Amino acid sequence: FGIQPSELSKVLVIIVLGRVLAQPQARLETLGPLAQSVLVVALPCALVYLQSDLGMVLLLAITWVGMVFISGVRWRHLLGLGALGAAALPVVWFRLEDYMRDRVFDFVNPGQDPSGSSYNIIQALISIGSGGWWGKGYMQGSQSQLRFLRVRHTDFIFSVLCEEFGFVGALVLILLFVALLMRLVRIADHASDEAGRLIVAGIAVVLFAQVFINMAVNANLLPVTGLPLPMVSYGGSSLVTTMMALGLAQSVAMRQSTGENPLL
Repeated sequence: FGIQPSELSKVLVIIVLGRVLAQPQARLETLGPLAQSVLVVALPCALVYLQSDLGMVLLLAITWVGMVFISGVRWRHLLGLGALGAAALPVVWFRLEDYMRDRVFDFVNPGQDPSGSSYNIIQALISIGSGGWWGKGYMQGSQSQLRFLRVRHTDFIFSVLCEEFGFVGALVLILLFVALLMRLVRIADHASDEAGRLIVAGIAVVLFAQVFINMAVNANLLPVTGLPLPMVSYGGSSLVTTMMALGLAQSVAMRQSTGENPLL
């Protein structure tokens, strides 16, 4: 079976950032922890980008931003990094692969190439709209079963669910994710140490970001990124890393009463 190393990087980055940022507040007032966290996330982001997986790079960057914010790093340091990032956007844009820029153009104007690069997002919107309130029934969706909708088992699985189970089914799925995220927030809030709190918070951030981005792509609210829907899309590496992340969160929850270090 195949393994996608970039999926494993999500969990590794969260663990290392949790250790780096678990510092006293006085230490977080300095640039040291922030600079270390940038180095931690920069290497995997660079390696993943060389695989032409911009979606995973964005996910790692969002995870870093969330964990740095939650850790309590000074606002002026974050604003300074934000200004540097904004200044680098033109350079980043022209360094992107052609297909990455095309995805942005397709998002802005999805009708420019309906039979080519915009085809799948148009079919996804048709699938979502045709589901109605209750959907067409399991395995009864015309767009998915007749294969008008491509990549239906990974990136666009949410469109299939909307077509077959309708608005109600999609709402149930969203509420299940909300319940999971609320549970993670509660575990982080009751963690016995700062490293455990940051790790669980990072897991919550990466799950929320991945769910939101996948659903937003299906609804054409964001450009196509190629991120699967956690625990729903087909993909062994994604499922295994998600289970590993939730196992880490459960480990922190189990040690709340004993005060043990969740990393040992």
